[in-house]
Amino acid sequence: MNKYILLFFLSMIILASCKKDYLSTTPPPDNSTPIDTNMPISYAAAIAPIFVANCLGSGCHINGGQSPVLTADKSYDQLTQLGYVDASTPDTIPANSKLYQRLIATVKPMPTSGPLSASKISAVALWIKQGSNNK
Repeated sequence: MNKYILLFFLSMIILASCKKDYLSTTPPPDNSTPIDTNMPISYAAAIAPIFVANCLGSGCHINGGQSPVLTADKSYDQLTQLGYVDASTPDTIPANSKLYQRLIATVKPMPTSGPLSASKISAVALWIKQGSNNK
């Protein structure tokens, strides 16, 4: 009987040492080129690709999926028309944007696969600061 108890505890120690921290709030390493904050940021060239690469693969923000649709051809219209960013009378404070709030949230952040890298979040923040233009 004692060896079963010992075996049980050894098994528990081994299993506990294999635990992976899925709740880490540390963003993944970012090997992308830093963004020049002095230059206008292009939605089509810099922001839309972030959504295409990070939000479509899970099947969430595609046509017929969760709102907003973040495909390259529809994402700008969806983000502005559904109030995720305000391009008509731009609020250039990222913290006031529903989009930015979802990207930095600690509870149910987007994307669900894990937080975006710091440079991608900074790119979205800069785009909002510059008026959320579709250039």
